[in-house]
Amino acid sequence: MLLKKKIVVISLALAVILAVGACYYYFAIYNSVRDVYSSSTYKGFSTAKALFSDADLVVIGSPIKDFEDREVEMGTNSLGGIMYIVTSTEIKVEKVLKGPEEGFADLTILEPIGVRQTLTGKERYATEGYTEMKKGSKYLIFLGKNTSGQYSVINMQAGKFNLDGTDSDDSKGSPGKQSIFTEIKTNFSQELK
Repeated sequence: MLLKKKIVVISLALAVILAVGACYYYFAIYNSVRDVYSSSTYKGFSTAKALFSDADLVVIGSPIKDFEDREVEMGTNSLGGIMYIVTSTEIKVEKVLKGPEEGFADLTILEPIGVRQTLTGKERYATEGYTEMKKGSKYLIFLGKNTSGQYSVINMQAGKFNLDGTDSDDSKGSPGKQSIFTEIKTNFSQELK
Protein backbone atom coordinates (compact mmCIF):
# COMPACT_ATOMS: atom_id res chain seq x y z
CA MET A 1 0.00 0.00 0.00
CA LEU A 2 2.83 2.41 0.89
CA LEU A 3 4.58 1.64 -2.41
CA LYS A 4 1.37 2.39 -4.31
CA LYS A 5 1.06 5.81 -2.54
CA LYS A 6 4.69 6.63 -3.41
CA ILE A 7 4.09 5.77 -7.08
CA VAL A 8 0.97 7.97 -7.16
CA VAL A 9 2.80 10.90 -5.51
CA ILE A 10 5.81 10.57 -7.84
CA SER A 11 3.52 10.32 -10.88
CA LEU A 12 1.61 13.44 -9.82
CA ALA A 13 4.86 15.33 -9.18
CA LEU A 14 6.19 14.38 -12.63
CA ALA A 15 2.90 15.41 -14.25
CA VAL A 16 3.05 18.81 -12.52
CA ILE A 17 6.71 19.29 -13.54
CA LEU A 18 5.90 18.39 -17.16
CA ALA A 19 2.87 20.73 -17.20
CA VAL A 20 4.88 23.62 -15.77
CA GLY A 21 7.70 22.97 -18.26
CA ALA A 22 5.24 22.83 -21.18
CA CYS A 23 3.57 26.06 -20.06
CA TYR A 24 6.94 27.79 -19.71
CA TYR A 25 8.00 26.63 -23.19
CA TYR A 26 4.71 27.70 -24.78
CA PHE A 27 4.47 31.15 -23.20
CA ALA A 28 8.14 32.12 -22.73
CA ILE A 29 9.79 30.53 -25.77
CA TYR A 30 7.31 29.45 -28.45
CA ASN A 31 5.33 32.74 -28.34
CA SER A 32 8.33 35.04 -27.95
CA VAL A 33 9.11 37.35 -30.89
CA ARG A 34 12.60 38.08 -32.14
CA ASP A 35 13.20 40.82 -34.72
CA VAL A 36 15.43 40.03 -37.69
CA TYR A 37 16.34 42.93 -39.97
CA SER A 38 17.73 42.58 -43.46
CA SER A 39 19.02 45.04 -45.98
CA SER A 40 17.82 45.22 -49.54
CA THR A 41 18.56 46.81 -52.84
CA TYR A 42 15.65 49.02 -53.76
CA LYS A 43 14.98 52.29 -55.53
CA GLY A 44 14.85 54.94 -52.81
CA PHE A 45 13.40 58.45 -52.99
CA SER A 46 14.45 61.44 -50.91
CA THR A 47 11.67 63.82 -51.96
CA ALA A 48 7.88 63.59 -51.99
CA LYS A 49 7.80 64.77 -55.59
CA ALA A 50 10.05 61.93 -56.78
CA LEU A 51 8.16 59.39 -54.65
CA PHE A 52 4.77 60.51 -55.99
CA SER A 53 6.07 60.61 -59.56
CA ASP A 54 7.42 57.04 -59.48
CA ALA A 55 4.45 55.46 -57.67
CA ASP A 56 1.93 53.53 -59.75
CA LEU A 57 -0.78 54.02 -57.14
CA VAL A 58 -1.08 56.38 -54.16
CA VAL A 59 -3.92 55.78 -51.71
CA ILE A 60 -5.18 56.80 -48.31
CA GLY A 61 -6.50 53.81 -46.39
CA SER A 62 -6.53 51.59 -43.33
CA PRO A 63 -5.63 47.92 -42.83
CA ILE A 64 -8.70 45.76 -42.25
CA LYS A 65 -7.07 42.97 -40.18
CA ASP A 66 -4.62 42.80 -37.30
CA PHE A 67 -1.06 42.02 -38.38
CA GLU A 68 -1.21 38.54 -36.81
CA ASP A 69 -4.26 37.66 -38.94
CA ARG A 70 -2.70 38.58 -42.28
CA GLU A 71 -1.30 36.09 -44.78
CA VAL A 72 2.48 35.76 -45.00
CA GLU A 73 4.21 34.75 -48.23
CA MET A 74 7.72 33.37 -47.95
CA GLY A 75 10.20 32.02 -50.45
CA THR A 76 13.13 29.84 -49.41
CA ASN A 77 16.17 28.50 -51.23
CA SER A 78 17.20 24.83 -51.40
CA LEU A 79 19.05 25.12 -48.06
CA GLY A 80 16.02 26.54 -46.26
CA GLY A 81 17.28 30.13 -46.17
CA ILE A 82 14.69 32.86 -46.60
CA MET A 83 14.88 34.56 -50.00
CA TYR A 84 11.91 36.86 -49.37
CA ILE A 85 9.10 37.31 -46.88
CA VAL A 86 6.14 39.65 -47.33
CA THR A 87 2.74 40.10 -45.74
CA SER A 88 -0.47 40.52 -47.74
CA THR A 89 -2.38 43.39 -46.17
CA GLU A 90 -5.97 44.19 -47.06
CA ILE A 91 -6.56 47.94 -47.13
CA LYS A 92 -9.90 49.72 -46.99
CA VAL A 93 -9.25 52.54 -49.45
CA GLU A 94 -10.70 55.94 -48.54
CA LYS A 95 -9.20 57.95 -51.37
CA VAL A 96 -7.05 57.40 -54.46
CA LEU A 97 -4.57 60.23 -55.07
CA LYS A 98 -2.86 58.69 -58.09
CA GLY A 99 -3.81 55.80 -60.34
CA PRO A 100 -7.11 54.35 -61.49
CA GLU A 101 -9.88 55.27 -59.06
CA GLU A 102 -12.32 52.48 -59.87
CA GLY A 103 -12.13 49.05 -58.28
CA PHE A 104 -10.20 50.06 -55.17
CA ALA A 105 -12.73 49.97 -52.31
CA ASP A 106 -10.60 47.21 -50.82
CA LEU A 107 -7.07 46.56 -52.02
CA THR A 108 -4.55 43.86 -51.10
CA ILE A 109 -0.97 45.12 -50.96
CA LEU A 110 2.38 43.59 -50.00
CA GLU A 111 4.38 44.89 -47.05
CA PRO A 112 8.11 44.02 -46.78
CA ILE A 113 7.72 42.32 -43.39
CA GLY A 114 6.58 38.92 -42.18
CA VAL A 115 6.53 36.60 -39.18
CA ARG A 116 7.35 32.91 -39.19
CA GLN A 117 6.97 30.44 -36.35
CA THR A 118 9.98 28.32 -35.33
CA LEU A 119 10.53 25.98 -32.39
CA THR A 120 12.52 28.71 -30.66
CA GLY A 121 9.79 31.34 -31.08
CA LYS A 122 8.46 33.70 -33.69
CA GLU A 123 10.85 35.54 -35.98
CA ARG A 124 9.69 38.86 -37.41
CA TYR A 125 11.65 39.60 -40.59
CA ALA A 126 11.64 43.25 -41.66
CA THR A 127 13.39 44.70 -44.69
CA GLU A 128 15.26 47.95 -44.05
CA GLY A 129 13.61 48.50 -40.65
CA TYR A 130 10.07 48.46 -42.05
CA THR A 131 7.26 48.38 -39.46
CA GLU A 132 3.85 46.92 -40.23
CA MET A 133 0.77 49.05 -40.67
CA LYS A 134 -1.65 48.80 -37.75
CA LYS A 135 -5.32 47.82 -38.07
CA GLY A 136 -7.58 50.87 -37.96
CA SER A 137 -4.75 53.39 -38.41
CA LYS A 138 -4.99 55.72 -41.41
CA TYR A 139 -2.06 55.84 -43.86
CA LEU A 140 -0.93 57.55 -47.02
CA ILE A 141 0.63 54.68 -48.99
CA PHE A 142 2.85 54.85 -52.09
CA LEU A 143 2.62 51.66 -54.15
CA GLY A 144 4.34 50.11 -57.12
CA LYS A 145 3.06 47.24 -59.24
CA ASN A 146 5.40 44.24 -59.29
CA THR A 147 5.92 41.76 -62.13
CA SER A 148 3.13 39.55 -60.73
CA GLY A 149 0.62 42.41 -60.91
CA GLN A 150 0.52 42.94 -57.14
CA TYR A 151 0.90 46.32 -55.49
CA SER A 152 3.63 46.69 -52.88
CA VAL A 153 4.87 49.53 -50.69
CA ILE A 154 7.74 51.39 -52.36
CA ASN A 155 10.55 53.30 -50.62
CA MET A 156 10.34 50.91 -47.62
CA GLN A 157 9.52 52.71 -44.32
CA ALA A 158 9.38 56.07 -46.15
CA GLY A 159 6.67 54.75 -48.49
CA LYS A 160 3.86 54.85 -45.94
CA PHE A 161 2.87 57.65 -43.61
CA ASN A 162 0.51 57.43 -40.63
CA LEU A 163 -1.94 60.31 -40.96
CA ASP A 164 -3.92 60.07 -37.72
CA GLY A 165 -1.07 59.69 -35.21
CA THR A 166 -2.19 56.24 -34.02
CA ASP A 167 0.99 54.36 -35.05
CA SER A 168 3.97 55.35 -32.92
CA ASP A 169 6.23 52.90 -34.80
CA ASP A 170 5.65 54.62 -38.13
CA SER A 171 8.31 57.30 -37.57
CA LYS A 172 11.04 54.68 -36.97
CA GLY A 173 13.60 53.42 -39.42
CA SER A 174 14.08 55.95 -42.17
CA PRO A 175 16.18 59.08 -41.55
CA GLY A 176 14.65 61.05 -44.45
CA LYS A 177 11.06 60.08 -43.73
CA GLN A 178 10.19 63.19 -41.71
CA SER A 179 11.38 65.60 -44.42
CA ILE A 180 9.39 63.70 -47.07
CA PHE A 181 6.31 63.79 -44.83
CA THR A 182 6.71 67.54 -44.25
CA GLU A 183 6.89 68.05 -48.02
CA ILE A 184 3.79 65.85 -48.51
CA LYS A 185 1.79 67.84 -45.95
CA THR A 186 2.79 71.08 -47.70
CA ASN A 187 2.14 69.94 -51.28
CA PHE A 188 -0.91 67.73 -50.68
CA SER A 189 -2.66 69.50 -47.81
CA GLN A 190 -6.05 69.53 -49.61
CA GLU A 191 -5.89 65.86 -50.62
CA LEU A 192 -5.00 64.73 -47.10
CA LYS A 193 -8.18 66.18 -45.60
